Amino acid sequence: MRKGALFAVAAISAAAVVTGFVLLRSDRPEGASYTHPTTTMDELAEVAQSRVLFAHQSVGRNILTGVPSVYADHGLPAPEFVELAEADDSDNLLHLQIGTNGDPLGKIEAFDTLLRNGLAESLDAAVLKFCYEDVPAGTNVHGLFTTYQHTLAALQRDFPNVEIVAATVPLNTDRTPVGTVKSWLGRGSKYGPKDNAVREEFNALIRAEYEGTHHLFDIAAIESTTASGERITGRHDDRLYYALNSEFASDSGHLNSTGAPVVAEGFLAALGESLSG
Repeated sequence: MRKGALFAVAAISAAAVVTGFVLLRSDRPEGASYTHPTTTMDELAEVAQSRVLFAHQSVGRNILTGVPSVYADHGLPAPEFVELAEADDSDNLLHLQIGTNGDPLGKIEAFDTLLRNGLAESLDAAVLKFCYEDVPAGTNVHGLFTTYQHTLAALQRDFPNVEIVAATVPLNTDRTPVGTVKSWLGRGSKYGPKDNAVREEFNALIRAEYEGTHHLFDIAAIESTTASGERITGRHDDRLYYALNSEFASDSGHLNSTGAPVVAEGFLAALGESLSG
């Protein structure tokens, strides 16, 4: 009887989760209108001929896997992003996995030190992208934004020939009913709506500061928009948030072979716009 009762309780709980999930999906808040950015042959050529640094972690590697597809779609040979530690003076496009996930202030400091120790003198553009792990629930959003913005502004002031490009923080997918149950059991992705809600708070500050400046790579907006232009949204504690489009995702936070080229095109468009502007 005890086992049967437990099974009944579990079944009722699961049914409640599924019902709530369906109702939530059918009543998503409307997000801001957004269209995936596209790039031109001239912008792609500009990026390939410029010396660029992309500082990132694993989602950044996903983005770089999509770069060749963007160039191929325009009938152009794809340049290679070379690991900074292995690069020489003839390599234009550089990247590195910077800092430790979960320590965004450490990443900012490492980026600032790297550029100020001589690298900036040879660059045309530089991008510092956080990981979704850097901005979970509980983050001091305004403190982190202030440090990020002040650091980028100081670098732009001290190295006016380098385009310093800001980036919004990438997102997680929304949890499925099964994912919600797993989270209760301490399994599956540890990130949920509360984390994406905090990321949106941070990303809104980034957009307010950099939108329209030709110095913004809005990865979160790209990730949360479907091919048809629908925004993947939710609400947590009466706050609108955006989530990673599951059609672009290989897991709860990384990009698959469909999403990588879409985000890569946005990355290249942002670089091309900053370098041409």
